Amino acid sequence: METSSKRVLEMSNIHSSFLVASTAKILTAITVIENYNLEEEVIVTKNDVNEVGSKVYLQEGEKIKRLDLLYALMLRSANDAASALSKHNSEEFIGLMNETAKKIGMKNSVFANASGLDEREYNLSTAYDMALLSCYAAKNETFLAIASTHTYRCNTDKMSYVWVNKHKLVQKDELFVWGKTGYTKKSKRILVSNYKKGNMDVIVVTINRSDDWDYHRLLVNSLNGYDFVPIFKKGIYDTKMNVTYYLYVDRDIVLPLKEKEYEQVRIKFKLLPSDAVLEVYLREEKICEYHLTVFDKNSLDLNLLVEILNE
Repeated sequence: METSSKRVLEMSNIHSSFLVASTAKILTAITVIENYNLEEEVIVTKNDVNEVGSKVYLQEGEKIKRLDLLYALMLRSANDAASALSKHNSEEFIGLMNETAKKIGMKNSVFANASGLDEREYNLSTAYDMALLSCYAAKNETFLAIASTHTYRCNTDKMSYVWVNKHKLVQKDELFVWGKTGYTKKSKRILVSNYKKGNMDVIVVTINRSDDWDYHRLLVNSLNGYDFVPIFKKGIYDTKMNVTYYLYVDRDIVLPLKEKEYEQVRIKFKLLPSDAVLEVYLREEKICEYHLTVFDKNSLDLNLLVEILNE
């Protein structure tokens, strides 16, 4: 998935539901970042320490900042850190995770815990939804700084830690900016990678591929022949759908297209009760969509219009 347009460049079985193991921690991380004070200290509980699977071996009673826990979560896939960040999978936190997923547009996903463990509960999603999540998270500067770190050191009132990023491609290839690994016996191998080269910025998601490291390299090396073509400029547009409305495009809309694909692009607008949707089709297939702001001409403040256009 190209991160700006959300166009899926290569796909197979992308809307089928699977267990997603520790890649669920991407959602855990962005939920914490958007809803909690990262400088606040958390006290590690017995429940956190007793969490199973991948851990950084936090100590009961230890005081540690949420920011440090996020590094443990994303670099080492620490289930004890996930437990501490989520107040041991509290109803409040899991509710926030699912609200965040809904906001992002993850229509075929449900999350029951912050770690991705599937011994007690299930976190279910699709390759497409996990790519949407990753595109969204990567726009957050704090998330990107954490997830792209190679080695992190921190001290608490009890311990000193050094954590090295588990994602091999991030460690070895600077074009792989960040990523997240995942594995359980039920889910098998899950891998998310963010690759950037020139204008190309893509998220790769694979579920249950034993050759995932090599396959991610293969996929990004095949991304040749795309040009980034502007199809709409930022601005306010009149529309013939309804003469009383303007549509506001808040950024330039640019699509990755191969040679001769531009002539096959078609645009459709749908006016909804609260906004409008711009749908982009390549031949008969919808490849991406954008939600646009709608302004009523009869009630539009001209000063507001000028302010918007000058952003």
